[in-house]
Amino acid sequence: MRMRTRRTRATDSTFDLNLAPFLDIIVSVVPMLLLSVAFVQIKMIEAPTPQIVNQSQMKNPPKPQTTIALKVSKAEGFSFEITPPKGKVRRIAVINKGGQFDLSGLLVAAEQIKAEHPEVNELQLIPDGDVSFDDLVHIMDQVRQKPSPVVQASFDADPVPVDPSKVQLFPNVIFGNVGS
Repeated sequence: MRMRTRRTRATDSTFDLNLAPFLDIIVSVVPMLLLSVAFVQIKMIEAPTPQIVNQSQMKNPPKPQTTIALKVSKAEGFSFEITPPKGKVRRIAVINKGGQFDLSGLLVAAEQIKAEHPEVNELQLIPDGDVSFDDLVHIMDQVRQKPSPVVQASFDADPVPVDPSKVQLFPNVIFGNVGS
């Protein structure tokens, strides 16, 4: 009697794996990813956001001071809103020139407001959604400090220190519409 033996077909189940399409994808995608990484830039501006008031500040509130807000709109330009502790809100508008922001007019208005309220160092910036990041950077540069005058170098005299209060306008710029 002969017993039946099972035959395995190990030799029949082998096949060739075609890796050419997979390698084509890898060869195409890897250089594209490497090139796209080179163009990504991260920009950061230090600007504090409004903070939640804790209980100790509620018990001993600081004396009220004038608040100054700057609304920025691509269509309307700039609008300063000066709110004294007791009094009426005053608005100063700086309209656009030729469809572009009037940054020199903004600087003149900021210098005028700083001369009237030298104790205020904080400015709330309230941009509309259509204002670009680059425009915000230029606006913040204009309202933080006055442009430095051209100084001629002299080797005879000692350098005269510059008083920062005469150069700075509103060094603390806070975004007023973070939640909206």
